[in-house]
Amino acid sequence: MKSIFRSRLRPALTATQIQTLTNQSHLTNEELEEWHERFYHCYPRGYLSSKEFLLYLQQLQNQKNLDNQLTKSMVKKLFRLLDLNEDKHLNFEEFFLFNILINRGTNEDKLKLVFNLYDRNKEKYFTRQQLEQLLDQMFDLINLPKPNNGLTQRLETILNRTNFNTQNSKISWHTFSTYVLNDPALFELLLIDDIDEYHCDTNFTIITTRF
Repeated sequence: MKSIFRSRLRPALTATQIQTLTNQSHLTNEELEEWHERFYHCYPRGYLSSKEFLLYLQQLQNQKNLDNQLTKSMVKKLFRLLDLNEDKHLNFEEFFLFNILINRGTNEDKLKLVFNLYDRNKEKYFTRQQLEQLLDQMFDLINLPKPNNGLTQRLETILNRTNFNTQNSKISWHTFSTYVLNDPALFELLLIDDIDEYHCDTNFTIITTRF
């Protein structure tokens, strides 16, 4: 008689996966296996759906006592960005690399992730207020420190330098992100804590995330 039960045993990581993920994360094999085991305990199917990913992000916000409400549009774009194989799921590797980025990644790599959110949509426009809200939410979500005096002044400087008419028109995300990514001075302006330290290197803080 054919068994009606399916095994829930998690698949083992391949030698190639272990080598690649330990190199990218600088974790030991044992630490990687712990992540893998915990992932399959939480997600026995071996992946997260977009709804599960939203719940996970909301848990992160609650752990950090963040008041910013994630928009469905932003979460959808982030999910698509992380879904490297475009199968509409986040597998272990995709989920793991996202967590390594927000826990141990450099501020530069985190900011690049933010600017890649809408890179596939060249027709995406924001008001100045919406743009600042998006950046503020993403900085909080991925553990990217904000300047001591917030993002308002830095964003205003960037918009003035790039000649956006911020009072009467919407801002093209593609144009805005292209300007910042291609101008090291503007990119750095969003990362430094103190304006007096402009052009200095920035450091990152490791915050442990559990799921």
